[in-house]
Amino acid sequence: MPTSRGWTVLAAGPILLALGLVAGYREIALLGGAALLCLALAFAWVGAPPRVTADRTVTPARARQGEECRADVDVYSASGRSRGLDVTEPVRGPLGSHTVSTPVRVRGGIPSRVSYPLPTGRRGVLTVGPLRVGRHDPLGLCRAQRQVAPAIRVLVRPRWRYLRALPLGTAPSLDGLLDTALHGSIAFHALREYRLGDDLRRVHWRTSARLGTLMVREHVDTALPRLAVLVDDRAEAYGPDEDALEDVVEAAASVVAAAGRDGVPFALCPASRTAVATTVDAGLDLLAQVSPAAGVDLTRVLPGLRRDRAGDTLLVLSGPDADLSPVLAARAGYAALVVVLLGKRASPPALPPGAVALAAATAAEFADRWNGMVR
Repeated sequence: MPTSRGWTVLAAGPILLALGLVAGYREIALLGGAALLCLALAFAWVGAPPRVTADRTVTPARARQGEECRADVDVYSASGRSRGLDVTEPVRGPLGSHTVSTPVRVRGGIPSRVSYPLPTGRRGVLTVGPLRVGRHDPLGLCRAQRQVAPAIRVLVRPRWRYLRALPLGTAPSLDGLLDTALHGSIAFHALREYRLGDDLRRVHWRTSARLGTLMVREHVDTALPRLAVLVDDRAEAYGPDEDALEDVVEAAASVVAAAGRDGVPFALCPASRTAVATTVDAGLDLLAQVSPAAGVDLTRVLPGLRRDRAGDTLLVLSGPDADLSPVLAARAGYAALVVVLLGKRASPPALPPGAVALAAATAAEFADRWNGMVR
C-alpha cells in the first residue's frame, strides 16, 4: 500500500499530468507522468507482503520506572534467499507515542534478531505493537507489510524507596487478649480436647485443670494485623500540583515493598478502583495503572479495605487539597490511622488524638521523614 509520501504522489501525479496536457506545458505533463511511473515501479518493487513469522520478547515483562527494558524480535523466513526487511512497531505510553522501524536481513531457516529499547522514564502502561514485518521501495512510496504479532501491554511500575518499618495496629495474643506485637505471629483461635499425637507444648494447663481433661490450643495465621493502604487518586485532591500524584504512587510503592520485605499482610486500593491488591506483585501492577480520576466517592471505597475486626491500621496517601472527612468518619473501624499528604503545598492535616499525620513535598522527603519517625 502507498505510504504517506506515496499518497501525495498519487494525488499530485494525475493533476500535474492533466494540467500539463490542458495548458500545453509538456514539462508539467512529463513531471506528472514520471510521478505516476515511479509509483507503479514502487508497487512492482515491494510486491506482496513477505511470508515470514516473528517472535517478540519483552525483558523484563514488568519494568521498574527508569529501569532498562527492551524488546527482542526474532524473524523467521521459509525462503532460502537472503533479503532485507523492516520491523515496524508502534509504542504508546505515558511519554507519548512513537514508531520503531528497524531494518533486518532475513536468511531462510536462520532467525534474525533485532532489539530496541522501550521508554520507562515514567510509570504507566505501554502498548507495544502490533508488530509488522515488510519492505519498502528505495523512494519510500510504497510498503508491503504483514502483521506477525499482536499488541501487548507492558507495565512500568513506580519506583520505591527504603522504609525502616511500617505502622501496625494490634494483634490477638495467644490468650485472646490484644497486644501490640509488631507483626503478630500464629494467633490463638480456639481450645479443643487433646488428641493422640498433639504437641504437649500446646496444652493449655489452666483450662485443662479446670475441666479435668487435656485441652490444647489451635492457632491460625488469619488474625495477623493488616495494613490497609488507600491511595487517593481523586483529581480534586491535587489541584494544580500534577506531579503530586506521582509522589503519592511512589510512596505507596515504598509501603508495598516494605510490607513484602517484612511479611506484613496488607490490602492496597486506589480510590477510583474496586480491586484490592494483597500481594506485592499485584500491588505494584495496580499502582502502575493509577491515573487521576474525577468524581470519586471515598465512602464507597473504604468499606472494601475493612476486615471487620479490631487490629488493622489505615494508611491514607493523598494530595495537598484532599478532603479527609470520609477518612475521619471511618476512623472508628481501625486500631490506628496514619495520613500522609504529599505535594509542594502539603501541610500536616488536623487529625483526632491518636492519629498520625505527615506531610512532605516529594516521595524522597516522605521516606526521610518516615524513617526519622520510626528510628
